[in-house]
Amino acid sequence: MVKPNRGILNRSMVRKMRVAGMLSLFVLTLIGNCAAQNHLTAAAPAAGYGPTYDVSLGASYLSSYIPSGGQANLYGFEATGHADFLPHWGVALDAGYVRSSNVLNTGHSGYTLTFLGGPVFYPIDRGRTKAFLHALFGAGLVDSAVPLSGNQELHGWVERPAYALGGGVERSFVGPFGFRFSGDFLRTDYASSTGTVQPQNNLRVTASVVFRLNRISRLE
Repeated sequence: MVKPNRGILNRSMVRKMRVAGMLSLFVLTLIGNCAAQNHLTAAAPAAGYGPTYDVSLGASYLSSYIPSGGQANLYGFEATGHADFLPHWGVALDAGYVRSSNVLNTGHSGYTLTFLGGPVFYPIDRGRTKAFLHALFGAGLVDSAVPLSGNQELHGWVERPAYALGGGVERSFVGPFGFRFSGDFLRTDYASSTGTVQPQNNLRVTASVVFRLNRISRLE
């Protein structure tokens, strides 16, 4: 009977163990890489939305209809701040001041000062161009004059709640700067020719330059 050579068997066993070890290490490396990829995929943030903030300042025109006097045209400025926390929703703060040096040909100057705030909705967002709707509520101070009979005028001011319903469109053009055009139905109160406080319907149009404090950020 021929006895096997133990040295040859030991060397063959060592080679097989080495090959098995290398294969095992390769398999473990593949499994580790796959697990790491799955972990990174699961840990990667989903598409999100970062808040955006902007301020604007522009020229404003206000057309007021006064039943006892007619149409009054006032000019001034409007300053607005927007903070948008959701893809289609945000809030706005608005301060407006318009005046006329001769209200309804009475020889008296007058002005309308408003402080408003409320929600903003963006139904259209095409990157550089957005359309928006807003509903703003707050207070208005109207200093006006109305003609009376016998070449007399009633001059006084009224401070009451006010609101504005409207919207507009804005477009980015250079870096953080953009342009915004808006129009509102603005409701205030004024002192009528009878000495009573009456509601006043106004049309307000504003063209503004917008400065974006940061941009919309979508993590992709």
